[in-house]
Amino acid sequence: MVTSAKLSAAHRLLSEDGFDRTVQAENIADKHFRIFFARNNKSNARLGIIASKKILPGAVDRNRIKRVIREAFRQHSIKAQKLDIVVMVRRACAQETGVRNVNLEILLTRVENRCAES
Repeated sequence: MVTSAKLSAAHRLLSEDGFDRTVQAENIADKHFRIFFARNNKSNARLGIIASKKILPGAVDRNRIKRVIREAFRQHSIKAQKLDIVVMVRRACAQETGVRNVNLEILLTRVENRCAES
């Protein structure tokens, strides 16, 4: 039996209000991604992704990077935190391929550490 790797609705940030509130909160960035994060009152973390056509004009590239982001989130321990997280793809991400996953893992760990401090 094959299990679905899809993020459940409980782990997805779906509302515009949720996105707006999270984007106005704290953020951490590198040249590939900017991660916005805010505490929520849910029992787990929720993920939102911003990958615009302006940055990644090809649908294949946009969908691929969204899959990479979802997989990194799925495998990271940050899923247990009570956070709303929005990952915004930056222009350098479209030009480089190999280091994206590693950078995303590092940024998620930095978010987790910053939230543990406060």
